Amino acid sequence: MRALRRGVVGLTVLAGIGLAAPAAVADDTRIAGPAYYERYERPSIWSGLYGGVHLGHADADHDDSFVGGVQLGYNWQANQIVYGLEGDISLLGMHSIDWLASVRGRAGYLIQPRLMIYATAGLGLLNGGDTDAGFVYGLGVEGKLTPTMSARIEYLSFNSDGTHGDGVGVIRAGLNIKLGP
Repeated sequence: MRALRRGVVGLTVLAGIGLAAPAAVADDTRIAGPAYYERYERPSIWSGLYGGVHLGHADADHDDSFVGGVQLGYNWQANQIVYGLEGDISLLGMHSIDWLASVRGRAGYLIQPRLMIYATAGLGLLNGGDTDAGFVYGLGVEGKLTPTMSARIEYLSFNSDGTHGDGVGVIRAGLNIKLGP
């Protein structure tokens, strides 16, 4: 399992670099900061309703599993700040946990017009017979592939005071499609 974790971490780093490279090459470096967003990003490519899918790896008290699911969210943008709400549900193949879900706020910063780093936190649910509610938090990086499609990698930590031990750590990659304005 250590080799699998190292492989997932390595793929995560490579995917992050892969997301950053096209955005860095495509940026107009003559205009920086809020002036860029006022001139080139109206209407915002980050604002609006989106939905998508995710795949990744989950670890809970020596029980590892692949994870897959869907997410739905809404973002708003103010210059280089992107903030929003997101809900998701994921199925797991663990012995102790069948599914997990969350409703979270997100706050991000555009380090380039098409590349965002973000933090997220909110309510997390874990189910393996009984459903436990707890706190979920995490970090991620998301890059726009087109004006209506983005890819991301994120880490989430689901904390639980219930029957599921210390919680679950999830690293996952996702693809989102903008569904509306």
